[in-house]
Amino acid sequence: MPKLPDSSQLIDNLKSCGAHIRLRKSGQVHTLDFSHSDPRPDDSQIASLRDLQSLEVLDCQDAPITDTSIDSLLAHQGLKLLTLTGTNITTEGLKRLRQNMIGCRIVV
Repeated sequence: MPKLPDSSQLIDNLKSCGAHIRLRKSGQVHTLDFSHSDPRPDDSQIASLRDLQSLEVLDCQDAPITDTSIDSLLAHQGLKLLTLTGTNITTEGLKRLRQNMIGCRIVV
């Protein structure tokens, strides 16, 4: 069964914020880079990413996200690289992410 593409509306919204997106041939988001977007995503925008099916790289550098985003981030068990430099995620939050995302490199 072919993989369904991610929501074109969500992808268009992400592009309109200035996010850099790399899509798979299936139309699913592989890489999402907010490091040059304006404004940077907040906790509610990170929560809106839950429907992305095969996200592997997420760059949230300098985004004003907090521990509220942890459950949304944990929903992406396929993540291989997560950049959280300059965010407001606490040490306890990072510990929880690292304990639950064993196969993901988390950069702070």
